[in-house]
Amino acid sequence: MRCVCSLLLLTVLAGILSAGTPTDDAIALYRAKRYPHARTALESIVAAEPANAAACYYLGMTFRHRSESGSLTAAVKWLKRAVELEPGNSTYLADYGGTSLQFSNQTRSLSAAIAGRDAMEKAIQLNPGNLEAREGLRRFYDEAPWPLGSRAKAKAQLEEISRRDPDRGAVLRVLMKVRAKDFEGAFALCDDVLEQKPDNYAALYQYGRTTTLCGQNLDRGLACLQKCLTLTPSPDQSSHAQIWLRIGNIYELRHQPTEARAAYASALKLEPDNGPAAAALTKLP
Repeated sequence: MRCVCSLLLLTVLAGILSAGTPTDDAIALYRAKRYPHARTALESIVAAEPANAAACYYLGMTFRHRSESGSLTAAVKWLKRAVELEPGNSTYLADYGGTSLQFSNQTRSLSAAIAGRDAMEKAIQLNPGNLEAREGLRRFYDEAPWPLGSRAKAKAQLEEISRRDPDRGAVLRVLMKVRAKDFEGAFALCDDVLEQKPDNYAALYQYGRTTTLCGQNLDRGLACLQKCLTLTPSPDQSSHAQIWLRIGNIYELRHQPTEARAAYASALKLEPDNGPAAAALTKLP
């Protein structure tokens, strides 16, 4: 049986890999969410090619997807190296900045917070349309204490994001409501979007996610998440595996362990490395 499983895994990996360079193949593994395999390949590449900026960047991103102790430290290290190799890459700067802020939140490091802020500011200077960097800056200015924080600067970033991508702006406002524990306000914002765009993937997901956080409107939240499964998310939206994870959360809140178990299993079938789904499945009675 073990040989059959190994053969199946090799067949899956062969389908993911292209006839491109080793870096191309490693990036394909990363994009397929095969993070452990991608990490192994990328570690070999950066050992042989220390100046390979793309390999350094994606290696850093694989560490960012890990939950183990020390993973953020490694992620910051490799993302910083990618930025040093390609200082004009807005994407590298934005992800280095965002990861530095995550590290700062975990360690209370002021220097990491400032490095993250500065990297995202530079990312926007290079590419004003980099909404990931703008979102990171909005969060930084909204959450950082005085004198680093600034509600005015946070609001300015939110307004610019909303101008460039109204749907994304609406989702951010939902997240802000959830953070303030104004769940009714969050539901209302989602409903406002869905009234105009019933198939809006982001609003459907955020409605379902909010139900898992507050335990309210579970039937409606479940219906929203199930509708997400009939739609195709964009690369920057929550995957169907994440949708199944939230569906499992709702079934748990409804005291339906059999359905929850099936939902978590569906998440792992799509993303075998989905740690939260694996942990939730293990905890079920």
